[in-house]
Amino acid sequence: MSSQSTEKRGFNRVPFNTEVEVRVQDRSIRSKEGINISMSGIRISTREVVPPEEAPCQVTINLGGQANPVLINAKGKMVRSGAGSLAVEFTQIDPASYHHLKQLIVNNADDSERAEREFSTHWGIRKPR
Repeated sequence: MSSQSTEKRGFNRVPFNTEVEVRVQDRSIRSKEGINISMSGIRISTREVVPPEEAPCQVTINLGGQANPVLINAKGKMVRSGAGSLAVEFTQIDPASYHHLKQLIVNNADDSERAEREFSTHWGIRKPR
């Protein structure tokens, strides 16, 4: 099985190592490894105790840059939490962050053409249900 999959999620997922911060319940959970990201959400590895499912959160993904860092900012909710990892479903993302996230997915996908097709079939961060 490929490291990237759409499974029932509906979006191409890519592994990507960068600095991620999830702010939830008055605390910050940070990770730089074990990151798996798609247009609809993110999974990160963490050693911290993770919040319960459905908890609202804010996600910041730092794509680099010292003077003017490129950031992806999204609102979301916890959808899975367990020992060693947590997953967030994005519920809102601003247009600039959407563009950066789309480019991150296309540039890091095993099949960039397939990723582009996913974007051309609909707009937004969720597949139509």
